[in-house]
Amino acid sequence: MSIDPIENDAKHVTYIGLHGWGADHRTFDPLKPLVPENASVILPDLPGYGQSEPPKEWTIECVTEETADIINITDVRRPIVIVGNCLGAVLGLEMLVRKMLTADRIVIIDPVIFFPMYLRVFLLGKLGKGAYRGTLDTKVGRFLSNLMVSRNKSSDIDYTESFQDVNHDSAYRYLQMMTEIPDPSRYANINIDVDIVFGKKTFGAVRKSSKALKTIWKHANEIEIPEAGHLPIHEQTELMARLIFK
Repeated sequence: MSIDPIENDAKHVTYIGLHGWGADHRTFDPLKPLVPENASVILPDLPGYGQSEPPKEWTIECVTEETADIINITDVRRPIVIVGNCLGAVLGLEMLVRKMLTADRIVIIDPVIFFPMYLRVFLLGKLGKGAYRGTLDTKVGRFLSNLMVSRNKSSDIDYTESFQDVNHDSAYRYLQMMTEIPDPSRYANINIDVDIVFGKKTFGAVRKSSKALKTIWKHANEIEIPEAGHLPIHEQTELMARLIFK
């Protein structure tokens, strides 16, 4: 976990960043030089990633609860903004709907509500798990994967960089868990400020997820980031900082 506290500032805002699949709190590293002086930032590693132990159970419920426990160890002061990237957006929504955390705003970045079809091959038994290992747990596999998604990104950024030192057992269990993500209608009663942000070149499943969330929240802002794919924090850092820290 990375924590940058701000003490005794009446105008402070607490930002809680939740990273996505196959990553850790370093997802938000590009934003660090741009964090406002009145902000405190809490960046937990989701269970099984980074410095966090694997969850007791590989379920949405357990992972959400254990992530909330990590956050609540700290002195979380309101107002609170949740910044959920990829799968982290789902966990942020789960914390809100389960009343594990109270927030004033949520920034949803390139959400994955609908499981991407192109990842289903990795879940086809032993053959699928072998395909996962060959694709994301080898240097050659990651190189080829980057080539395959070149049309979905706007720069030479390495979309598989976080998989170089990830716990692949955890990443694979998360992949299985992502097939159990609830229908977006589950979150319809969340009534706080919402920004839904996605890259213009992002994957179809992300675009579909973003549109579905916008449908249930008429008050939500939907923002398309030009010259960005699935990692807008890395691809359009300054623009993303303005949107998040506004």
